[in-house]
Amino acid sequence: MFLSDRFLGSRLGTIWALLNPLLMLGTYTFVFGFVFKSKLPGADTTLAYATWLIAGYGPWLAISDSLNSAAQSVVSNAGLVKNMAFKTECLPIAASMLGMIPLLISMPFALVLMLIDGNLPTWHVLAAIPGAMLVFAFVAALGLAAAVLTTFVRDFGVMLPTLLMMLLFATPIFYPAESMPGILRMLAEWNPFYLAVDLMRTPLVFHEVPDFRQWTYVSLITAAVGLINLKLFRRLKGSMSSAI
Repeated sequence: MFLSDRFLGSRLGTIWALLNPLLMLGTYTFVFGFVFKSKLPGADTTLAYATWLIAGYGPWLAISDSLNSAAQSVVSNAGLVKNMAFKTECLPIAASMLGMIPLLISMPFALVLMLIDGNLPTWHVLAAIPGAMLVFAFVAALGLAAAVLTTFVRDFGVMLPTLLMMLLFATPIFYPAESMPGILRMLAEWNPFYLAVDLMRTPLVFHEVPDFRQWTYVSLITAAVGLINLKLFRRLKGSMSSAI
């Protein structure tokens, strides 16, 4: 429902859900791998940086798409909310699953780059699967609050893509955390967005299972945010019908 509504009226329809991330990932690979020829510290090839970038940007793209979709989920389904009796909180949770599409495209894309670069995947890549599940649980928890804010403050939905872009460049996605100044690097180590993305990038690119403390921290943040936002959503959903 959410996917078809997004591309309503276009000739290619939902095919754009595949083409858009592919074009973006291809552009980043070309620019950073062949034009700027950026190198990852300790790596010998420029393609290693492009692989590292895609392995981090893909999950971020999934997070961004999920949050933007969840934020608009209640407003864009005003007819359902007003005329049907159902658990409205299912809307942002379902909408947040749209981020699975860019994720399912970006991860194989990164794997292909790794094979071309001679960096063969290892069994550690399996750790990215529970990492992806935790990321979407985290995004769904945030999406509940985003949907409430957008319903009562429409400007939030308009501003959210810009806020996410600012957060992207404040998070070590395009650059290693080691390149950040001391205090900013310390803050990054507590940034749940960075740590969530790293749950997928580390197993894929560096052939390591993320530290148990990282899993625990992101899990606790997800549980706390989810419980708080679910309670907030349920408390305010009676007023949401009149606000949309």
